[in-house]
Amino acid sequence: MSRIVCNTGRRDPAFSPCGRRVLQPGLSASALLLFLALSSTLEAEEAPPPPEAGNTVVVTGASQQEFPRIAVQFELRRPDGTFLRDARKDEFRVAEDGKELPILEFQAPLTTESVATTIVLVVDRSLSMQEEDRMGSLKEAVATFLEKTPEGSRVAVVAFGSEVDLICPFTTDRDRVRAAVDRLHPGGATRFYDAVAEALAMLDHEHGRRAVLALTDGHDTSSQEANLPADIAAARRLGLPVYTLGLGTEEAIAGDALKALAESTRGQYYPAQRAEELKAVYTTIAERLGASYSLVYQSDRRLPDGTLRPVQVFHQSSRKAGETAVFIPGMVVPASGWSPLFLALTACLGLLMFLPSLLRRRPAQA
Repeated sequence: MSRIVCNTGRRDPAFSPCGRRVLQPGLSASALLLFLALSSTLEAEEAPPPPEAGNTVVVTGASQQEFPRIAVQFELRRPDGTFLRDARKDEFRVAEDGKELPILEFQAPLTTESVATTIVLVVDRSLSMQEEDRMGSLKEAVATFLEKTPEGSRVAVVAFGSEVDLICPFTTDRDRVRAAVDRLHPGGATRFYDAVAEALAMLDHEHGRRAVLALTDGHDTSSQEANLPADIAAARRLGLPVYTLGLGTEEAIAGDALKALAESTRGQYYPAQRAEELKAVYTTIAERLGASYSLVYQSDRRLPDGTLRPVQVFHQSSRKAGETAVFIPGMVVPASGWSPLFLALTACLGLLMFLPSLLRRRPAQA
């Protein structure tokens, strides 16, 4: 058996009694710090660049009209609130009910193709619009709005007073829209909610990016068929935003109701104290519509199953997804469809519903 014999005489402190090199405490700490510094440097070089902090995805609408294809409209905003318009398809991801799905179609605000938007302008022509030349300011604001809308957009106009009238059907002819608004004269009461309901019904059969811009200068006084909850429910069912404009003081225009209608439908409320402010408000809305993205994905559900599904849109520069939900009308069924087990359980539940009545009848027959 071999033995290891150590030299017990005077020795170099850098070596152990067995002749092995020994790291001194000070030298060991220095090496460790150097190693950590190098590791940090390498990690910093290998790590991907941090995302642009604060960019936000804002979902403005979602539509299931072509189920199982789901259309989603959204915006991408910088931290200062301005719009980012040139993001690419491969920078986004979409998920339904937590499951990521492929993006089938994508449109960005800045593209070589025209990204049209379908818009209904709801305008107030009640008698109060003759004050401070509000009608004149409205006509100028609409003219400016038409110049700012994306090329190829289709615009219709619904005017309301004591009656609700479609004064211009959907058209890409801006001169036709402008002429229809220029012919308006103040008069009558205020049927604001009925007019918004009419606009929503018109957009029910339209596709792509859609929006309602609804202006009033007073309280609703004469609506006969719709009200605030009904308009909110209709807009949410269609998955489209309603932008509301209140002209006048908050007391005069029922600002809380206009704000509720806008925020409940992912639109925005724009108050304007004076008629001169309308042009700036319409310009802001036109720019916002022109900054909207849209995408289409296909749901992994094969049947309309009557469920409400969360939808998330992610951008690589955002730390938080934009969120919405789509409701698919229909019966609640298992994800895999009408399986034999599901049908058997349904039959059992039906039998249990009628069992008490059957048991009550038996003694009577006896």
